Amino acid sequence: MKKINFIGLPLLALTAFANISLANDLEEVVVTSSLIDASASDISNPIHVMNGQSISDDASQSLGSIIDGLVGVSTSDFGAGVGQPVIRGLGGSRVKVLNNGKVVRDVSALGPDHLNQIDLGHLEQVEIVRGPSSLLYANGAVGGIVNIVDNTIAKQDITDAKFEIGAGYEDGNTGNTGTASYQGNVNGINVTSSIQYSNLDVYAIPEHALHHDEEHEGHGHEEEEDPTSLKDSDFANFSAKIGLSKVADWGYAGVSVADSNTTYGIPFHGEHFECEEASAICIEVEEEEEEEEEGEHEHEHELVHAIEDTEGHCAEHPEDCVKGEDGKFYELVQEKEERIFTRVDSKTVTFEGLYNFNGGLVNSAEYSIRDTDYVHVEAHAELGGHDDHEDEEEHEGHGPTTFSNQSTELAVKFDIGDESMGQKIALNIAQEEIAIFADHGEEDADHDDHDDHAGENYLEPTQSDELTLGYYISNQLDFAHIDFGVRYDQIDRETEDGHKYDDSLLSFSFAASKQLSDNLGVSLGLSSVEKAPSAMELFVDGDHMVTQLHEVGDDSLTAEKANNIDLTFNTAASGFDVELSLFKNSISDFIYLNKTGEFNVTADVLDDLELEIAEYMQQDATFEGYELQISRSINVANGSLVASLGRDSVDAQFDQGGYIPRTVPTRNLVSLNYSGNDGLNWLVSLKDIQGQSKVAANEEATDGYQWLDVKLSKGFKLSNTEVLNVSVFAKNLMNKVARNHSSFVKEEVPLPGKNIGIKAKLSF
Repeated sequence: MKKINFIGLPLLALTAFANISLANDLEEVVVTSSLIDASASDISNPIHVMNGQSISDDASQSLGSIIDGLVGVSTSDFGAGVGQPVIRGLGGSRVKVLNNGKVVRDVSALGPDHLNQIDLGHLEQVEIVRGPSSLLYANGAVGGIVNIVDNTIAKQDITDAKFEIGAGYEDGNTGNTGTASYQGNVNGINVTSSIQYSNLDVYAIPEHALHHDEEHEGHGHEEEEDPTSLKDSDFANFSAKIGLSKVADWGYAGVSVADSNTTYGIPFHGEHFECEEASAICIEVEEEEEEEEEGEHEHEHELVHAIEDTEGHCAEHPEDCVKGEDGKFYELVQEKEERIFTRVDSKTVTFEGLYNFNGGLVNSAEYSIRDTDYVHVEAHAELGGHDDHEDEEEHEGHGPTTFSNQSTELAVKFDIGDESMGQKIALNIAQEEIAIFADHGEEDADHDDHDDHAGENYLEPTQSDELTLGYYISNQLDFAHIDFGVRYDQIDRETEDGHKYDDSLLSFSFAASKQLSDNLGVSLGLSSVEKAPSAMELFVDGDHMVTQLHEVGDDSLTAEKANNIDLTFNTAASGFDVELSLFKNSISDFIYLNKTGEFNVTADVLDDLELEIAEYMQQDATFEGYELQISRSINVANGSLVASLGRDSVDAQFDQGGYIPRTVPTRNLVSLNYSGNDGLNWLVSLKDIQGQSKVAANEEATDGYQWLDVKLSKGFKLSNTEVLNVSVFAKNLMNKVARNHSSFVKEEVPLPGKNIGIKAKLSF
């Protein structure tokens, strides 16, 4: 593999020298932050901001599920552990997930079963961003960005030390969670640390939630056909992070280290039969069953596991054996039950800071270097009658599939604005190496490097080099307030076996807003964003066992170009706040994975598989729709009540005809949120999801459903320094059968049933 060089060391040395030599000449700068507005980060004009406290009080959920109740924002799940954000019908690599304004370089875009590896400990807020300011932070963000803001590297001095310890229990998955954190100032150094722990068993599902073929009905499978929980939907995580920072009149500088380990089951991975040993064959046998009512005989064919009889067992026990086509006798062996699960190990080191200049062209320079080592392993395990994740042993007949991403990124943002005009310039340099290796399990003990194992590269190690220059301006003119962003990207990708891709991309975004009257405002957004094809889309060639597809990339793919127009009206009348947005996003050369209907048969001593071939292709597509939100705030006794009604709708079609698969259905979102002056808060939210009948070829329609969530929290002041916060929550309180149409496995994996839980956190 190519070695990724650490970049930016000269910049660090220069910055450290400048901090020391010029510190006495600069004026003091005070940085402020808030938990409920955009000032907690430097990203301008987010369309949604979620309070970190409200997230930590709720059930343990994937990132996509956390933001799923926002207008225009949804999720694509693969069971409860995995939920990738979807914005206006766009997800995957078209929505970038950021942590404190820096791209999270995991492998979530390489498969629908891959989670966004985000540590939500010590969380301040979650921001959803579209428009000009998003161009400063990520390339190819056609849908937008989701920014996770925490305080791991403190940007202002921490004045009071604070400890927090919390625990929770959820009955829907008999799961328990725990948190602990500390923040304080030790000898002028700000110290923050946090750990997150969760151990969630398989989640409960409503009665009759699973689909079953009619041919299996009436054959005595009642227990199997109506389970109360979803197999392999368990989830366990342990993550820890620590940050140190120094704040002075010249700005701040800090470093953080984050380590996260996650294990979760894959609740659906297709069906195939496996002969596990070199002397094994797969034999089709016929079973005869009698219908109870009609007395008729019905024949079923079943593949069974058989091992060649080399010790004469079949002569004494012929009932245990079958004769193969080769004339040999084989002993029937009961196939052991197994499951597929995923282990994720992520380590991230971040150095960042901000340097304030004393006058001149540049007001300040914000810089960061982030190094990430991310490994995602999909493995088989034989069930051993225990629940401990760490005790699982990989199946001897199936080697793991390893997805890895090693990356280093340097980012510098210069603030060159003045009192009348905000201006920023951004420079990003990133090196990233992604590889997917499928090990068939025949390892050579004399070799440690996986390149020497009996396996194949599903995706050859691919080095990506990205160079970005961005510019953002915000100004209040006489006729309107304007925001403008432009971004230039140079993208180079190369595999170890010599395949190459390189392109130069230009993206821009413009927004203008004007208050037409005291009660009516309007804003117009125009953007043209180019997105390079990913390494996966270009170079992949191999069997993805979880999705049961043989995926094939195309190195001739060209960059997508998304031209978007967005018109928004907002008004305040008779105590109601109303916002209506209309949008149309035309994407040239839209990249998608197309199932060809042809099959690739892999037949060897280990497997007899038939995987459908799916190829990455391109054609023009259009996404258009609307978002409506109506809300009213009412003063009630000892607090305030906010009532909200939202509706969003997306229509996604290929220009040559046909709907785009897994398009988000129309949704109605209703909520009542009470905030009391005595620390009592409660929230009732209802999602009314419409059925989705606008489906792609070979895609099933999905029924609608109603999803009711309730949460109650109360803060108890135990002393001047001690506060106990308790929250009680219920998810899917009506226990409705629900399927997320955006999910890759919507037919096989229903959403969780009713889940009631409690969390408590002590701060002192």
